[in-house]
Amino acid sequence: MNETKQYYNLKRKILMNLISAGTALLTVIVTSSFMKFYTDMVGLSPAIYGVIFLIFSIWNGINDPIIGYWADKRPFLTGRGKYTPLIRWSVPIIGFSVIALLFASPNWNEMVTAVYLLILLVIYEGANTLLGVSFMAFTVNTFLSTTERTQVQVIASYVNQIPVFLGGMIPVWFLTGEYSRETVIAIFSGAFLFGLLLIWIGSRFIREDEKFYERLEVTQGLKELFTLGKDLFKDKTFAIFIFAFLFIQAGTGNYFSGYLYYMDNVLEVSGLQATIPDVLTGVGQMILFPFIIMMVKKYGSRDTLWKGFLIAFVGHLVLTLPINYWIAAGTYIVILLGYGFGSAINPAITGLVVDHVELKTGKRQPGVVRGIIAILMLPATSMQPLILSALLSATGYIGGTKHQTAEVVSAIRYGTGLIPALILIVGIILLALVPLNHKRELEIQSAIEEKHGKRLGVENL
Repeated sequence: MNETKQYYNLKRKILMNLISAGTALLTVIVTSSFMKFYTDMVGLSPAIYGVIFLIFSIWNGINDPIIGYWADKRPFLTGRGKYTPLIRWSVPIIGFSVIALLFASPNWNEMVTAVYLLILLVIYEGANTLLGVSFMAFTVNTFLSTTERTQVQVIASYVNQIPVFLGGMIPVWFLTGEYSRETVIAIFSGAFLFGLLLIWIGSRFIREDEKFYERLEVTQGLKELFTLGKDLFKDKTFAIFIFAFLFIQAGTGNYFSGYLYYMDNVLEVSGLQATIPDVLTGVGQMILFPFIIMMVKKYGSRDTLWKGFLIAFVGHLVLTLPINYWIAAGTYIVILLGYGFGSAINPAITGLVVDHVELKTGKRQPGVVRGIIAILMLPATSMQPLILSALLSATGYIGGTKHQTAEVVSAIRYGTGLIPALILIVGIILLALVPLNHKRELEIQSAIEEKHGKRLGVENL
């Protein structure tokens, strides 16, 4: 592992995280803009889109543990790696599915459009899960200290700034303005191809340690997999962690769908005005991230995370009020600064749970653990779009029209403000109760390092 550790200097950590950057670009566009694209440019009703997204989310939960189990069980191939080939295989499949999603025609029957959308989302999610499981497992197995994992994720967050900005700006600019469907398809296709190129380049800088994988135990067969799942359900730490993130995900997931409707139909702005909060948020998060690393090192990942989410909670409450554009822009910046704690710490604390599970069960399977977490998160993944689509349908939202009725405007305010805030505060309280304080975090790190026969130092950024 020493050679592998020396290989990952700052430059290579940046380059390998191009995978994260490309994935972030694709994810932001897919999760935040296709609802607006299909309701306004294709003509699909919000209610039908909500049902499709719910089915898609169910598939998302089902495929995660299956793909995670398969990825963890695959042998290490000398000269190729264990997870690296899976990352590269996912690229063309993702490319086909997301670009094809843009070519649904407004002239199709609504049911045909719904089936087309669902099939391509299912293909996309399968390949995206393969990519996400593989990259997460590689990261967790390569960097073992929580502080270094946070550092790596912060590097990813810096690298992600421009792709995430593009992923947020493109739908805001082109779905809230007066652009033709052909222009939107061309712009979105170019963005998808750019994201896939970043993933492919990043995959060229992954190096896995063969000796590390020789010392790992994994589940063999469904019987052992079910036993592992039962052991997880019985574990207090895992159970509280899951319930906490169930509510956190329900309160914060897919926020950008609501952002588009808020800017377009509540504030009735578009173009540059709608993108200003995104720009300033990126600057604010870049300033914030080094302080998050210091807080994790001093206070631990759990306590830093729940305190950071409190910022987002307050911001969501403010969105419910009848505020003007500038206050709303500032509020979204505050909310996304709170979310910044999650983007920096979530992978590290999930890695800590993987370490905890290994010490409890003797099995180190980041892909399986991620998959089980994903399926348990199933009710939360579709909560935001489902709530928003239900509110829009109930109040008579008219697609393609900027000015909406007062009832629709109020529905968007509640769907992006009070409702997410109430859900999020429950998650924050539960997160503070997870028995993974700083002392326990250091104990787990020490035990994992000792078990795998190494002591890892933490490199400075």
